[in-house]
Amino acid sequence: MATDAVQKYFDTLLASYDLLVEAVDKANERGMKVTKQLTSEIVKGQREAISLGKQFAGQPADASQFYTAMLQSTTEAQGRMLNFTQFAYQEALGAGTDARETVQKLVEANQETAKAAMEAARTFAAANPWGDMVKKGMEVFTPKAAEPKKAAVAAKG
Repeated sequence: MATDAVQKYFDTLLASYDLLVEAVDKANERGMKVTKQLTSEIVKGQREAISLGKQFAGQPADASQFYTAMLQSTTEAQGRMLNFTQFAYQEALGAGTDARETVQKLVEANQETAKAAMEAARTFAAANPWGDMVKKGMEVFTPKAAEPKKAAVAAKG
């Protein structure tokens, strides 16, 4: 019986650690997605800037065409930045939802762990003769526990 209670305690403790590992994995995945997206946008922007520079170097006298290309490039860069900002915001919202769910699961898991720990302690105390002796010894030194015993002894005598 004591072994079952102790086993349940360790199982619930392990389950709560698994929840933490899962939460860390999800956070890492989200972080990697945002980082990859940011890297992709930076690469696109660099390629566009190089292409623009190449275009200007090839036809430096055609200012109107360069101005049009520059305006188009700036507009595309702003669109990419808006898309990235929306993506990052959605990931942040998802991370908040994940965090709330993880906290709720951890609270439930910790409640189960506490119940299992109490049951293991009760089972151990019931199976261990020293447990009862220690409990009775502590009752002797507890002032409130000693008073009713003195009153019961005085009433008998």
